[in-house]
Amino acid sequence: MNSKTILFVVLSLIFGAVAVFLAQNWLKSNTSVTDVAQTTSVVTVSSVVPMGTIVDRKHLVLTAVPEGIVPAGSVTKFEDAEGKIVNQKLYPGEILRQEKLTNKGEGSTLASLIQPNMRAVTIRVNDVVGVAGFLLPGNRVDVINLYKESDYKTDVVLSNVKILAIDQRASNDENKPMLVRAVTLELSMGQAEQLLVAKGRGSLQLALRNPNDNAQVEVALFNQSSKPEPVKQFSEPPVLAKAATPTEGVVYVQSNSKAKVLILKGMKEQEVKVND
Repeated sequence: MNSKTILFVVLSLIFGAVAVFLAQNWLKSNTSVTDVAQTTSVVTVSSVVPMGTIVDRKHLVLTAVPEGIVPAGSVTKFEDAEGKIVNQKLYPGEILRQEKLTNKGEGSTLASLIQPNMRAVTIRVNDVVGVAGFLLPGNRVDVINLYKESDYKTDVVLSNVKILAIDQRASNDENKPMLVRAVTLELSMGQAEQLLVAKGRGSLQLALRNPNDNAQVEVALFNQSSKPEPVKQFSEPPVLAKAATPTEGVVYVQSNSKAKVLILKGMKEQEVKVND
């Protein structure tokens, strides 16, 4: 090996060492190192948890994450989540939050999933009304009412309502079409009344929404109760008299400031004045 070759090898080694040194300094200056003291432990999900599942320790794992990315309402202890019911589907690695959990009640799992001041109302469906079996718990739908007056008409009676269950399933762990006979909706009392009135007026059709579609739809409102006709008021209480025979009748008539009683006997009329 001649001297020139040795010189090139030495220079290459020197330049390589300088390049590595500069690269390490650049990485240190441009990489933020998270301080261990600035992390906190939160409960995350270890596997897919379908809606309606009762949370168990096997579904949870404690993970250290930077404090700056911890969302409000995060669960920090296993005890705060165990035994509660999941009100929406959870995915692995997701930070568990309190609003995604519901306290287990004394009733069924479905009853625990109903939001406060809401009701679960079930309607019968078929393959057409039920959108060919593509409805799943957690989907949102509009309800259309078809009825006939002089001709066929349609009204949107409910908009953007949540499906709690299909048949007797409240979880959406199976993402495939399934023909069902009944769909349970989460409605307020007013919406439940609207639905029942529409059902009695004609047939119902469900219209499936995109999960990201929150567009407002004009909803038809029904007069659900007929008001009684107002009672005729008199300035003075009417004078009542018992008819002597079925052909007799008493009619109270007021004229200006004076009043009189007309006694009808068959075809005859007798007038009796009433003093003020």
